[in-house]
This record gives sequence, C-alpha cells and structure tokens, in this order.
Amino acid sequence: MRRVVIVSNGHGEDIIGTVLARELVALGYEVQAVPLVGKGNAYQQAGIRVLGPRKEMPSGGFAVQSAASIWADLKAGWFSMSLGHYQAVRAAARDAIATLVVGDIYGILVGSVFGKRPLFQMQCLVSVRAWEPGRGGNPYGPLERALMRRAVKVYPRELEAETWLRAHGVKNAHYLGNPMLDALDGGPLELPPPYLLLLPGSRTDAYQSLPLMLEACRLLRDAALTPVVAWAGLPLDRLELKDYRLEATGRSEGVTHRLSHPDGTVVYLAQRAFGAALRGSRVALSTSGTAAEQAAGYGVPLVGFPTHGPQYTRGFAENQKRLLGDALMLTEPSPEAVVQAVRAFLSSETLLQRARAAGKAAMGEPGAAARIALDIHQHLQAIEREPEQSRSR
Repeated sequence: MRRVVIVSNGHGEDIIGTVLARELVALGYEVQAVPLVGKGNAYQQAGIRVLGPRKEMPSGGFAVQSAASIWADLKAGWFSMSLGHYQAVRAAARDAIATLVVGDIYGILVGSVFGKRPLFQMQCLVSVRAWEPGRGGNPYGPLERALMRRAVKVYPRELEAETWLRAHGVKNAHYLGNPMLDALDGGPLELPPPYLLLLPGSRTDAYQSLPLMLEACRLLRDAALTPVVAWAGLPLDRLELKDYRLEATGRSEGVTHRLSHPDGTVVYLAQRAFGAALRGSRVALSTSGTAAEQAAGYGVPLVGFPTHGPQYTRGFAENQKRLLGDALMLTEPSPEAVVQAVRAFLSSETLLQRARAAGKAAMGEPGAAARIALDIHQHLQAIEREPEQSRSR
C-alpha cells in the first residue's frame, strides 16, 4: 500500500487535511496524519490513523500572539510534545512515499526536515487578498518561500496567492481551488429553515461569544429564523449561560442539545451537521475562522465581533474582513450592535447580493480537494514511471 503522511498545524488545517485524506484514500493511498496542534479529532472521526502526541495547548495554537501565550504553552510541555511530533513524522516517513503539509511555515518546516520527499504543501492559511501592504513585510516571508521551493507543488488558497508566489520565486505554486469548501459535515438537521446560524468557533473564544450571540437571538425572535449553533465539540460544561437552560436531546449528531430561555426563545445546538446548517442559513453570527470562510463561500452573509482571544481578536477579525470583504460585517461585541447588523442584511437585498458575490470571489468553487488529490496522484505516478523509462533506454 502506498502511504502518504499528512502534517497539519491547526484545527482548520486538520479539517482540510481530512478531506484531502479521503480523496487520496479513494485514489488507492493509505494516509496517516500527524496534527501539530490539538488532538486531531477530525482525522480520527474520518477513520484516518493519527500519530504522535495528541494534546491541547493553552494557546490553542496561537502562541505567537503574545508572550503570555508562549510561556503558558512552554509550561504545559510544548517542547516535549513537539519532540514527539518530530519523532512521529520521521518514523512514519520510513514507510511513506510522500508528505503532504496542510498549513503554513511551521508545518512545512516540520515536513521538510522530518518528512518523506516528495513534499507537497496546501497553504490554506495565508491570504494575499487579506494582506495589508502598508504594514510592511510580505504575506510569505523569505524563510517560508525558501521552504516552499523544497516542495514539488505548493497549492495556495487563492489565485492571487499563486500570482504573488510565482512573482517572488516560488514557481511551483499552483492554484486548484480552496478545499475548505469541501470540508463540510454531511449529517442531517431536522429543523425548519431558514436558520440564523451561530458560529462561535472551535477555540475557547466560543465561551465568550456564544452567550452574547444567545442574547442577540432573544432580540431577533421576530425575524422568523430558527437559531442553530454549529458547535465544534468544545466541552459544554465550561459554558456559562445567563438564564438559558441547556438540555440534551440524547442524540450524538444533528440537534444534540436545546437551549431554552424563560421568554420562549429556543436555540438548537447541532453537531456534525454543519453542511445542512450552512445550506439552510440566511445569515450567520460568527467568531470563527474556517467555519466563517466556509459560510461565506456558500453565500451566507456574516456578522462578526471581536473577542478577547485566543483566536478571534480584533486584529484577526479585521484580517478576515479584508479577506471576505462585503461577506462579513464587523460590529462591536454587544447584542444590540449584532442585531442591528443582522437586520441590515435581512432588510437589504443589495447587501445580501454583495455579500454572496464577495464570498464566492474570496473562496472560489467547491471540488478543490479532489483536484489537489488527483494532481498529487499524477505527480507520484510520474515519479514511479521514471525508473521504468530509464531502464527502457
């Protein structure tokens, strides 16, 4: 069995790595994954073997945002965990035929040093569209570009990135689409649309943002939208709710919980049914990264507001706004401001159309995962044929 090792460095990257793994498996490959951030639950749920330490760090993978986050991760055992990751990649490389990195500079550094050549990279994080030219530097620094040149193929997330990379010496950059749009849970959601979709995210920001979103739901009871939380699997026992009562439905997917308020507001918490929730949504409240971009790509306008972190800080939100343009409306973190933005979308067909067009422009068309997997397969087949051609001469 031909084995490919996927190295990913982030929760969103794990989700994208999972859809790429499925496509590679369909082409006849065995896939193993080494997630460098978190536990790699997305791989496990898809039946992909996960190697190396599986541990959540306090920063949630955003240690570089502050000295305090770096120190917290170091105290929690970052060095020993990372050593375990490196050993896992190196051990898996012995029986592999290639390494696929899903992530940015850290992922490709680990894959380049410890992985099996040839090396492929899906750079799903950095967006040239979102880059601020006036803040100095480049979207991809000199070291990352040098590492990219060691890969046989680099798949950027947007056409603008391919153009920029090729102009700056990374001639192996090749845009085939953004596989983020293929990474949707396929479970059913037995609720009447249209939905008001709540995307609190997969980081601990969700514990700050969901209560605010729930208050906004109370103020939007007259909007004729069914509120649905796309919950990313964080422990629910840490959720502090004001007046809402959390009730389990007994289901493991779809609507797993109900949130009920004395005023009659009912909000449904769904798991592993993101695709169905997305396709039935009219507008979304979001403090998420990957999920927000997926929603924008499927034409759902977003209302976002900053949290205290670790992920959806004001800087992160503004960066996402540059990427998604009119698909995302940022507000201050108050229920009243969020409601005002939602009503602006609901009352203006012009704003809705602009949001849908901007989301499609930023995210492209679905089907990229299959295109990238096929490109990897064709490249590996060409390598396999080279010795035969040499012998025939």
